[in-house]
Amino acid sequence: MDLDRVRARVHGLQNMSFEQAQVICGVIQSNQFHQILELGFRHGVSTCYMAAALDDLGGGNITTIDLLSAKDAQPNIDSLLGDLGLAHLVSVYYEPTSYIWRLMKLLEEDGSPRFDLCYIDGAHDWATDGFAFFLVDKLLKPGGIIILDDMDWTFASSPTMRRTERVRLMPEDEKRTPQVRKVYDLLVKTHPAYGDFMIKDGWGYARKMLAQSSTGPVEVRTETVYERVGIGGAALRILRRLAG
Repeated sequence: MDLDRVRARVHGLQNMSFEQAQVICGVIQSNQFHQILELGFRHGVSTCYMAAALDDLGGGNITTIDLLSAKDAQPNIDSLLGDLGLAHLVSVYYEPTSYIWRLMKLLEEDGSPRFDLCYIDGAHDWATDGFAFFLVDKLLKPGGIIILDDMDWTFASSPTMRRTERVRLMPEDEKRTPQVRKVYDLLVKTHPAYGDFMIKDGWGYARKMLAQSSTGPVEVRTETVYERVGIGGAALRILRRLAG
């Protein structure tokens, strides 16, 4: 499916931009990824774009998880996927508390690695997403990629979250600390099974290596990392343009 068709349907809705969609769909298609895990979807904008990429590849599945409150979004993920004819490519889970519980159930059903890509854009806090990383690691295939969104987002900077009772009661350092970046720096980058690290335009990338290095993971800072995570062609040009 043409991404422009998805863009027309999701126009004006929050979260993934069209430029980001082109990049992540480039990752999916360049790597021939067919099994995707998404933590956090809200309206389902990112889900629709990734499902369109799977449709172009001839099939696959996205397992996507968010809170029950996402069902009340207008429009919600179910209506968007239905309008675009992409619902058959997506398994949607609504959870009362967090995606952590659903990840446990996925491990109970089948603890073997089965996802090619995990896109995390959900809780944005150290406790939830830090634990989520270790659960995702058990489900991610060697060679698979994790992408964490909102690396520098904070509760204090959020126009909506900072006014909630939960955030008002937080210690100041928790409000002002980019907690997703802490997960990336302290957990993902120090994990011996991960490498090909890159931070670009608010996303943190890491690949689960096919074989662990005896010297541990090495952070790659050169442009060649784009090719290593499967970003090439048009997607690479978009990233260069966004970088200025």
